[in-house]
Amino acid sequence: MPHQYPLHVDVDATCLCCGSVQRFRFASPSDHVVCSHCRTHGGDEKAVRRDREHVALWRGILETHDREAREAASAAADAATDAAAAIARLTAEGEQLRAGALDASSAAGAAVRDELQGDLVRRAERATELTNRRLDKAMAALWRLQAFHHPDPRKPGSCTCGRSLAACGESRVLEGSRQDMLDWERRNLDLLRAGKRHGLPPEHPEVG
Repeated sequence: MPHQYPLHVDVDATCLCCGSVQRFRFASPSDHVVCSHCRTHGGDEKAVRRDREHVALWRGILETHDREAREAASAAADAATDAAAAIARLTAEGEQLRAGALDASSAAGAAVRDELQGDLVRRAERATELTNRRLDKAMAALWRLQAFHHPDPRKPGSCTCGRSLAACGESRVLEGSRQDMLDWERRNLDLLRAGKRHGLPPEHPEVG
C-alpha cells in the first residue's frame, strides 16, 4: 500500500515492523515504511530474531530517553540551586542597600534584584519544561510499545500480540514501567481535554 509521506526530505515516521518512530527519506510512494533495523525481518522463519531485535531496539530507545531525562532533571536541579543562591545573594544586597552600605537607592537595588530573580526563574522554568518534554518523549515510546503488547483481557496470561506474557519480550520490558506510563497517559488525556499542551503521540485515538 503506498504511503502518504513527502518524498526526498527527512521525515519522522512510525516503522510498520517494530512500531518505533525513526527518521526516513522516501524516494517513492511505494517505499516500505520499515526502518533500517527491521529490513531483515521478513518471513516467518525470522520471527525469533525479529522479536529479539525489537526488544533490543526498544530497550536502547528507552535507555536513551531515560538518560536524557536524568540529564535534564540534573540541569533543572542545578538551575534551581543557582537560583536559590542568587536570590540569597540578592536579598543580602538588598539589605545592604537599605542600610546604605552600597552606593545606590533601595528602590534601584530592588529593581535590579527583581530583574535578576525573574531571569533565574525563567531559566529554571525552561529547564523544567525541557525535562517534561523529554519525559513525554520517553513515555510516548512506551505507549507505542504498549499499544501492541499488553495483557489480553480475553485470554488471561496472554499478550495481545498472541504470545504468552512470559514469552513476550516486549511485555517483560514494559512490565516495570507500565503503570507509570498509564498514569502519564491519564494525566495527558486530562491536559488534552482541557485544551492544554500534552505529550500524547499523534496516533493516539483521542488526538484529532
